[in-house]
Amino acid sequence: MRSLTGVPISPGYAEGIAVILDLAQTSDIPQYSIDFNEVDREIARFHDALERSCDELGQLEQRVLDELGHTQSSIFSAHLALLRDRQFSDKVKQRISDDLVNVEQALDGEISDLARLLASVENEYMRERALDLRDVGKRVLRQLAHEDSPRLAALPSGSVIVARELLPSEAIDLDRRHLAGIVTEAGGVNSHAAILARALGIPAVTAVTDACTLIESGSRLLVDGVAGQVTLMPSTGALKDFSGRKQRYERHAATEASAEQLDCVTLDGTPIKLLANINRQDEAALVARHYLHGVGLFRTECLYLDAPTPPESDRQLEVYRQLVAALEGRSLVIRTLDLGGDKLPAFISRRRESNPNLGLRGLRFSLAEPELFSAQLQAIARVAGSGDVSVLFPMVLGPSDLRQGIELLRRESEAAGLDRLPPVGAMIETPSALFALPEILALVDFISIGTNDLTQLMLAADRNATELLETSSVLHPSVLRAIRQVVRACDEADREICVCGEAAGEAAIASLLVGLGVRRLSMSPVRSASVRYRLRRHRLSDLEDLAERSLAADSAEQVAQLLDALRPGA
Repeated sequence: MRSLTGVPISPGYAEGIAVILDLAQTSDIPQYSIDFNEVDREIARFHDALERSCDELGQLEQRVLDELGHTQSSIFSAHLALLRDRQFSDKVKQRISDDLVNVEQALDGEISDLARLLASVENEYMRERALDLRDVGKRVLRQLAHEDSPRLAALPSGSVIVARELLPSEAIDLDRRHLAGIVTEAGGVNSHAAILARALGIPAVTAVTDACTLIESGSRLLVDGVAGQVTLMPSTGALKDFSGRKQRYERHAATEASAEQLDCVTLDGTPIKLLANINRQDEAALVARHYLHGVGLFRTECLYLDAPTPPESDRQLEVYRQLVAALEGRSLVIRTLDLGGDKLPAFISRRRESNPNLGLRGLRFSLAEPELFSAQLQAIARVAGSGDVSVLFPMVLGPSDLRQGIELLRRESEAAGLDRLPPVGAMIETPSALFALPEILALVDFISIGTNDLTQLMLAADRNATELLETSSVLHPSVLRAIRQVVRACDEADREICVCGEAAGEAAIASLLVGLGVRRLSMSPVRSASVRYRLRRHRLSDLEDLAERSLAADSAEQVAQLLDALRPGA
């Protein structure tokens, strides 16, 4: 028996037989030179392959929409958008004509260069786009070779797929009737393969080092998608323990799901508002599905990171209008651009060498890109009068940059005919903002705490040092004291406060945040059931006592022990 450790990306427990797949590797790509008079022929082959790929993707998109919903089908909508991107196809055609090479070689070169650029970026979303590029490239290459789709419909019963990584098309094509679990060497919690695995209810673990080498095809595996453990050739005792954990998990999951329609209120009657963090407009449907009060954080960067050119104000307005309509009166907090650093769209990355603002983040970056920022604020102002819409400025340093942002919003609101500004909020996620809280609170209607960046900046953790950036890092007493400081300042100024970092979606940490005085928590919608269930099982007085003891602790490890002791049934 041997145990391997990874990162859980889709919860649940699976027992089965390992099937080793090397799907990420492509077959040899034809590479040869062509004559100038053959250029038109190669470009015609490219157009034909693109058309057939679009038809295939359109059918796949509809199938996923019918089976799983908009969130999952939008993965393949993005693939379609890439294939229809004129700039992308023009670059492939230019390689054919300039380099006098066959279309397969030109396509592979363009895909490889773009994917390499995106994969080198520290931002997980951009790395995911690199996988999308490779997925799309494989599809077009297959059409050029006139090969059938490599559907994996012949898996033996109880199969556990073991692969280096899974591209979205490969994940959706897996034989779900016989698929028990997934183990991969690479892939993130928010990767498209992970999203699809969770939607399909398939337990999955990633970041298992050398999984394809250490696990033999045909060996018996236990996949713990809760703890991120993979057990090879388990003993009788391990099987018995695994079966018990699986049964307890399934009972607990059923209990959590049954309580989703109940109000989120502590045992002694304190109401807690649960809201959603979302990235795309189609995810608004999850708000009602999980009985949430609204959207506490709409990340607008995806409108820019996906675009070859800056999105026009009208395009953004349409997205915001769709969100307002889908939320049916629920609140919507639109966070303005949080670009800069490792999050740069293609149309800005091209001037990477000459851009003097690359060190800027959030609000400061937007202020340094006035045309980009004005277009977004114009769209927000135009939609603000049609629903419960608020504006949230990210990475605020202090009153100076905040005043500039509010003044620009004021100008666009007046131009849109609004008689007053929509509610304005500031994200507290920099140490400098902590020391400027009174001045910031005098300018805004509400505060949101971004625990991810606040933790990183307070603990001086490099984003590359992933072991320092685990969710539990927010448990460091210094970070907790900073959160308490913000809560008290908001109470004194009579301002609402919300925590919208990933920590809010961890049931145990959410309980601690409530004990610190937070009454609004925004998280990934799929994590809200466990948070609601946990909060309903505690008295506020117990959570406040937990908070006081945590604030007096010496380390994050001590706080984690306190949380573990408070766990129901502990």
